[in-house]
Amino acid sequence: MSRPRCGFPDIPTHQGVSDFTAQGNRWDKTNLTYGFQEFTSELTQQEVRDAIAAALNLWSQVTPLRFMEVPLASNPDFVIRFVDGDHGDGSPFDGVGRVLAHAFYPPPNGGAIAGDAHFDEGETWTVNIPVPAGGIDLITVAAHEFGHSLGLAHSSDSGALMFPTYAGPHRFLGQDDIDGIRSIYGSGWESLGGVLSSGPDVCSWAPGRLDVFARGTDNALWHIWFDGSWSGWESLGGFLTSDPTAVSWSNGRIDVFARGGDDALWHIWFDGSWSDWESLGGVLSSGPDVCSWAPGRLDVFARGTDNALWHIWFDGSWSGWESLGGLLTSDPTAVSWSNGRIDVFARGGDNALWHIWFDGSWSGWESLGGVLSSGPDVSSWAPGRLDVFARGTDNALWHIWFDGSWSGWESLGGLLTSDPTAVSWSNGRIDVFARGGDNALWHKWFDGDWRP
Repeated sequence: MSRPRCGFPDIPTHQGVSDFTAQGNRWDKTNLTYGFQEFTSELTQQEVRDAIAAALNLWSQVTPLRFMEVPLASNPDFVIRFVDGDHGDGSPFDGVGRVLAHAFYPPPNGGAIAGDAHFDEGETWTVNIPVPAGGIDLITVAAHEFGHSLGLAHSSDSGALMFPTYAGPHRFLGQDDIDGIRSIYGSGWESLGGVLSSGPDVCSWAPGRLDVFARGTDNALWHIWFDGSWSGWESLGGFLTSDPTAVSWSNGRIDVFARGGDDALWHIWFDGSWSDWESLGGVLSSGPDVCSWAPGRLDVFARGTDNALWHIWFDGSWSGWESLGGLLTSDPTAVSWSNGRIDVFARGGDNALWHIWFDGSWSGWESLGGVLSSGPDVSSWAPGRLDVFARGTDNALWHIWFDGSWSGWESLGGLLTSDPTAVSWSNGRIDVFARGGDNALWHKWFDGDWRP
């Protein structure tokens, strides 16, 4: 108890403190706001803002919770204060050492200060790694306190962020922390199992029909589908060296492409039964992506050995390959939302999202910003509507959309270990899939709100 620690009391049980303890209160919404009443004098306001955002992001990665900073006048859910001694909440700080911070459980606990987090200004706060002598890592302490703000009590698991004492930087959630917070808010994702060795791809040929493809641990193509309920996984053979890509251009028709062991483009299709694999040549340095803007029309894109975007299409017969330039550092992704219209996206050399489109002729490339740690994927549920998804530097799913103009980026949480994939099968409906940290297939969807 002499070690630096959270000022929140432990909750004893007849067996001591359980591994994780959900206090019992929870927020009745998933979009939460925070604001600052006082800052610390030891860091710039931007350093504090970045640290608080990083701390909250640990919780948003594994739940459906989203956090946004707002002005204090907007009455944020969490008020953040750096204060000395007696600061009006009945729990004065003690200066350097022992009590570092405290926070308050969700409503109705605490009344007006429910969710608030207070930090002892007597400490030497830092955001630097390694932590300077005598310093206290703000990200670690803030993430712990926000666990309380969200409804977690202390844990007896010494590897958990919610363990009551501070022993240096701990900028990650332990499994105990994840289990605890998900017991209150859920994961925001559902697991569909499997053991994937690539990112997945999804297509849809009818409302409520989803077909998902991925490379298995045997490097073959594996398939799972939803048509009222999820099937089991089936193997479609082949030898893949990339993520697969799939599209449907009519009811019951699916075309799947992937890079093979010879770096060429390979193709398999379903039209009542599965065909054999065929080679379409080329020398790919990425996985391909495919879209279709008319029955029997297929447009396939991939990165070439020169890191430019290359294009091949089928309209009764296969064309040759053409270069569309650019400097790609990921698989491309493509979608068509009307006859003769194609939008293609990829990560560029600056890790931003880049965009090129065809509407009778090809545009030049434009940057849409962001900092991507994966290739993007795109879907469209109406003419002129585009939804683009990618993994961010925090390994969460990030989303940007176009509906007359481009939105800003929003985080949808999760812990992705692959490019995401998305499809829309009706107006306002989007299904997104990715490989999770356990190499299983994970799924979330939008039908007015993001679920599950």
